[in-house]
Amino acid sequence: MVKVFLDIDIDGELAAFQLGQAFVEANDIKYSLSSKDVLALGGSEISRLPELFESDYEWSQKGRALFKPPEQRVVIELFEKESPMACANFKAFCTGEKGKSKESGKECRLGEMCYKNVPFHRILKGFMMQGGDFVTGTGAGGESIYGKKGFKDDPGGLKLKHDARGIVSMSNTGKNSNTCQFFITFGRLAEQNAERCDQSKLNGKHVVFGRVVEGMEVRKPRAERYISSKEAAWPRAQRLLFGWGLL
Repeated sequence: MVKVFLDIDIDGELAAFQLGQAFVEANDIKYSLSSKDVLALGGSEISRLPELFESDYEWSQKGRALFKPPEQRVVIELFEKESPMACANFKAFCTGEKGKSKESGKECRLGEMCYKNVPFHRILKGFMMQGGDFVTGTGAGGESIYGKKGFKDDPGGLKLKHDARGIVSMSNTGKNSNTCQFFITFGRLAEQNAERCDQSKLNGKHVVFGRVVEGMEVRKPRAERYISSKEAAWPRAQRLLFGWGLL
């Protein structure tokens, strides 16, 4: 059983925590803290930090600070037996093992064939979030380890159902058009109130290649809280994949 992980930064939480760490490291003596390491502080000290930070004019001007590590990791179990091509492609983008893109060339915003700093560019409330476009970051681009032309659908993956929260599936523009883009479902049909969120419509059209086994309970509500309408997307910079790899 192969598992991969994606670390997803939502609303700049990683930078906010790093600022909080720096604040504690620089001001432990000034504010009589027991350690320079924010992770080593006790509960009562942690509870004081937001007020101390806001009252410190120099530091509060630097932006928002968090003093607890944000929960950002999503662990995905891959269905290699049913979807070997899709899984091999996804794993390669999770490791970055293919290096620079040779086909997308100058149009590629990042150059490297990996998911680092790639956004989830589309979120449908109660339905799914879509990302993986390392070429443009908008959903308009795409390339796979098999080339710029979309690769074939895995027959076994097409037989798997989008019947639960956390299903990981290939985005496409039609039959045999898979590239680097993928999506993660937010809920079962029974949980939806609108016909437009019927995940069963995806069955047989999109290759299922994995499922989220850790992190889904955090990911869905935190992603959806930035959406004011069913198809409103939050700014792309607010949800970036910054860490990835095999477990």
